[in-house]
Amino acid sequence: MAGTPPPPVTRRQVHLRRIHCEGFERDDGLFDIVGTLIDTKPFPIELEEKSVGENQPIHHMSLCLTIDRDRLIHGVEAHTVEGPHAVCGAITESYRRLIGQRIQPGFILVAKRLFRAELGCTHMTELLPPMATTAFQMLWSGADDVTDREQPEHRNSPLGGCHALKTDGEIVRLHFPEQYTGKAGGDPT
Repeated sequence: MAGTPPPPVTRRQVHLRRIHCEGFERDDGLFDIVGTLIDTKPFPIELEEKSVGENQPIHHMSLCLTIDRDRLIHGVEAHTVEGPHAVCGAITESYRRLIGQRIQPGFILVAKRLFRAELGCTHMTELLPPMATTAFQMLWSGADDVTDREQPEHRNSPLGGCHALKTDGEIVRLHFPEQYTGKAGGDPT
């Protein structure tokens, strides 16, 4: 029968990846975004260079980006706390190449070029997309940042960034009328 969900199946967890991002305002006016990636398995495994116990990290990487309000990267600290190979942490200094880059549309493509294949760590590079969105969430404090689209302050606003916050939509019309681009007095369609 169409629309009926499939019968439940028995399953068991075989891998857990946790990605955690935090944003901090610093006393010097800059901001830190700390991203952490941890991979574990619910059973012990044997790797080429070491044994990893049940629920112990196979990968545990952290990356800290220091940015300003314009999302320009001023500092980068990368750490391999745990990796499957002793050499994993040798690549961390390469991530300082992000200094001078701006978190903006196209940033992830730039990062993937900088750290493609042997030039980076897959797991550290995977932290960058959620860290970039954390930067936008952290820096947009609400209506105080919403100004004319031509003003520099608007670059931290989420308006126009998704379906719910489209500038000709109902949410913008009701809550950010100065940014509303639809027809006056109602439905933009």
